[in-house]
Amino acid sequence: MDKRPNNNSIEIPLITDDDLQHNEMVSFVIFVAAGILLNKDKTSEESHIIQVFEIITKIESCFKCIDQACNFIKRRPTVKELDRNKEMTIIDYYNYHYDVVIHKLSTIRDLSFKLINQVFDLKLKDRDCNWNSILRKEESITTTGVLNIQALYYHLMKVIEDERNESSHNGAVEIKIFDYFDCLVRVSQLKRLEIIPSDMEVEDPMAKGTYYDYLLRRKKKELLERIRLYKSASLFCIHLLTCCMSSKFKSDISDELCIKYSEAIQKANIQIDTYERKNNKLKYLIPWLKNNDKLMESLKNS
Repeated sequence: MDKRPNNNSIEIPLITDDDLQHNEMVSFVIFVAAGILLNKDKTSEESHIIQVFEIITKIESCFKCIDQACNFIKRRPTVKELDRNKEMTIIDYYNYHYDVVIHKLSTIRDLSFKLINQVFDLKLKDRDCNWNSILRKEESITTTGVLNIQALYYHLMKVIEDERNESSHNGAVEIKIFDYFDCLVRVSQLKRLEIIPSDMEVEDPMAKGTYYDYLLRRKKKELLERIRLYKSASLFCIHLLTCCMSSKFKSDISDELCIKYSEAIQKANIQIDTYERKNNKLKYLIPWLKNNDKLMESLKNS
């Protein structure tokens, strides 16, 4: 049974890496943090902004790792490259990089809890930053929609959490779409390495132009599309969360700090305005929030 999220049940706007980097809160944090990092002695307020900056940087790094894993999957290794490592098949190769993807997606969600903890000063320890702990601090989360967004995030990423837990606790992740090939690929590799008799009739699924080669390429395309959907859902929720928390985060900044870093803030505002005029993503985001408010509230309470 396919447990992947049903895209027909929740339609989400397409958000890109650039959208996240140029949204109001992320741009503000990046520009101001760049000025703060030049100072040796930092106030508690400046340290707070740096901590938010570090969490956002880690989130962006995870997204880059996902992109890199996709690049490795796209670049199918040759038979010679695989045979140098006698323990690895093409399916092992895909499984390894998919394992990286699901762990990074899970890490991004964990970092979103730490971001909420930092912005709202919930005073939770890192190891306690999880969904249940955040819910217990509901009264301290004064911005409407934050918990609803996290509930939506949980709903969209549930299948990833299950796969990540299976990998972490049982030591392996298996991509179901490759089940058909696994034994065939392993036997074919053993024949090439002369571990089984060379006269044994086994068709090589790695041979270009064969039916198995065609199926393997098609299945790889399905895998990359699945990863793209998962990454898009994660990007959307992080973008939505940071947009939602932006007013709260900026309102907590003192007038003194705004004056001190006025040039950086001005540059951030110019970048935000320029990007928004060019892409106009908020035009689609705000109606989506209004139309799905009841849905997200029901997810939080489920």
